[in-house]
Amino acid sequence: MKIDVKLDGTLLGRRQAEWAHWLANPAENPLVPDVLGRLSGDGFTLHNDLCVYSQLSAEYAEGLPHSGIIVTRRPCETVFDLTPAEVTATHALLAEVRAHLEAAVQPDGYTVGWNVFPAGGQHLPHVHLHVIPRWNSDAAAGAGLRYFLKAAAQAVRALGTRRAAPADVPGESRDAPDEPDM
Repeated sequence: MKIDVKLDGTLLGRRQAEWAHWLANPAENPLVPDVLGRLSGDGFTLHNDLCVYSQLSAEYAEGLPHSGIIVTRRPCETVFDLTPAEVTATHALLAEVRAHLEAAVQPDGYTVGWNVFPAGGQHLPHVHLHVIPRWNSDAAAGAGLRYFLKAAAQAVRALGTRRAAPADVPGESRDAPDEPDM
C-alpha cells in the first residue's frame, strides 16, 4: 500500500494556531481533566492520583482502534514539565493500560509516544502520552514513528528542498554536524 501525504509547509502554521487557541482558551481544552468527558466518549478509562488514561472514542481515534492517551490531572504543557511523581504515575498507569489491552484486545505490539510543541506535532498544550495498540495484520505493521519521519525526510531530500541550516536555527552554529541516522 502506498500512502501519499502532502507536506506543503502549512501543517506547522496550523499546529501553532491551534496551540495559541488552546492557550488563550484553557477552559475549553479537551485534554484538561475536568473536561475529559468530551474526549473519552464511550471509551475505557483508568486513573491514579496523578494521571488519567482514556481510550479514545472512534471520533478521536481516527482509525487507530483501541488507542488512547494518558494525561496528567495537573495542567502541564509537555513531558518536560512533569514532576518526578508524575513520571512515575504515568509509567505505572501505562503498565495498567498494557495489562488491560493485553486482556481485552491482545495486540501484537504498541506504538507509544509524546508529541512536544507544535513543531513536534503537539497541538493541544496539555501533556498526553499516546498508547496505540498494533497488530501484525495492520497495513503499517513494522513501521514505527521514525519510519514515517525518515520517509518524509527522504522525500524532501529527493525533491532537493533544503533543510534549515544551523544558521537559521537560533543558538546553533553553522558548523554543527548533522544528526546521525539511527
